[in-house]
Parts: sequence; C-alpha cells; structure tokens
Amino acid sequence: MAGRALSDRDSNHEVVVARLMRRLYGFAQGLGLDEPTLRGIVKRVIDDMPAAPDDDRLARARDRMLIASA
Repeated sequence: MAGRALSDRDSNHEVVVARLMRRLYGFAQGLGLDEPTLRGIVKRVIDDMPAAPDDDRLARARDRMLIASA
C-alpha cells in the first residue's frame, strides 16, 4: 500500500504541474522561456509551497520566470 501512496502522490504532483504550466505558458512564451525551464520553475514552486493555493503558486512562479528571463 505504501508504494501506491507514493505513486498517487507523484501522479497528483504531475497533474498540478500540468495545470499550472497551462496557465503560465503564454506568459513564459512572452518572456522567451522554453518549456523545460517553465517545468523546472513550476516544480520548484510546488515543492516550496506544497499546501499553497494555485493563485499563490502562480504569483511565485511568475516572479521566478521574470528573474529567469533577465
């Protein structure tokens, strides 16, 4: 059962990554960031803010994207 819990958590993590990436994709394109860079930023934000609402995560990710594009 422990293996399944880890798998479910990983699966949920990827669902959240995909959801946030969809919402940030246009912003990333405007900044000239590629998809792997966006994915890395989104994953780090989720890891740093596991219980935060998406709006807070999106704001943090946008800040990091601006820094990455500079």
